[in-house]
Amino acid sequence: MSTITAANQPAYLGATTNAYATDPSTPTLGQALDGTAADSPAAPSASTNVTLSNEAKAYLASASAETADLPPATLAAKARAWFDQHYDALGISSARLNGQTAVDLTGQSRTTLAAVAANVGGLFSADESAAAAGELQHRFNDAMKPYVVIARHTGDYASLYKAASDYMDQAGAVERATATWQQQRQALLEGATAARASFGKAPDTGNKSDPVRALLDSSASTNSTPANDVAAQARALLDDQINHAKDNGKELVFDPKRKTGQQADLSPFNNRMLATVALNQDGTFSTDEVRAAKTELDQRRRSSLLSALNSSNGSNVSAGSLSMIKQYASMSAEERSVLGVTDDVMNRLVRNYRSLTSLQNSLSGGLSMSSYF
Repeated sequence: MSTITAANQPAYLGATTNAYATDPSTPTLGQALDGTAADSPAAPSASTNVTLSNEAKAYLASASAETADLPPATLAAKARAWFDQHYDALGISSARLNGQTAVDLTGQSRTTLAAVAANVGGLFSADESAAAAGELQHRFNDAMKPYVVIARHTGDYASLYKAASDYMDQAGAVERATATWQQQRQALLEGATAARASFGKAPDTGNKSDPVRALLDSSASTNSTPANDVAAQARALLDDQINHAKDNGKELVFDPKRKTGQQADLSPFNNRMLATVALNQDGTFSTDEVRAAKTELDQRRRSSLLSALNSSNGSNVSAGSLSMIKQYASMSAEERSVLGVTDDVMNRLVRNYRSLTSLQNSLSGGLSMSSYF
């Protein structure tokens, strides 16, 4: 596995340093990607098969490896103890408060979540089972994000259904035994058949258990908060820091090189808030605030891209492209605007991924490299 560092990172990542704030002639991240992607091979035919990469499958397998061999009763008992410990630590008595999940389930394996969702042994409350089921659904949706982008850019919805089926097939015995899994798996088979019969259009079989159709029908953006409200939240956070700095007899500063003043802390800001500050569409923010937000957003995005690329095994050449597609699929409209990520950039990334996947599938099928020269 090759590791990408600042010294050997691809040019399209190196082009996105803090020049946002200092040199308007420097290309944006989207422009840099657009330029490098232009050299990628031509797009293959529409029948390119898109499935979960070996790395994605390995990740799914390793995530549950620690608990995969445990009996369902043991999984349930361990999960019960985990919930009780967290309730004591957090001072709460339920996994959900005001309709929202109140415990962090991200560290739990898929097999453990399945045991909780299925209420193995009758050890779990309705809220706990609902929270676990919600986390399972979130993981499915997150895994499918790049494949949704690819399907919408290419019209190949059959490959989206194939990727979803691959993901479902990673389920353990407890999950497979549930009516939900069985109904969803059957719905995916029906959806895949319909997708192959109508290229270029998302199938609608009318099956309410189809998780892909549900994902496609969900809101195009999870960022439902109006832009004005996001700006107001960001303004309030900054004002709070400004006031605290004044209470300490200092000025809030945004330049880390400054030796005096109180340094602003942008860690509480999510990426959409930073992008909103950087765009400054209503003139709410100062020049220093805009510059700092752009710099922080750029650093976060570069770091996340490097992490995504490093997480892909070098043996799968398409994994890096898929990771980048997933990164951009999760961006808010504000982030894309600041970073210069357009539909054309996404089209190029998708074409690059499909070309690499086509080549990879051909090679794995026994075709020698000499066939390409």
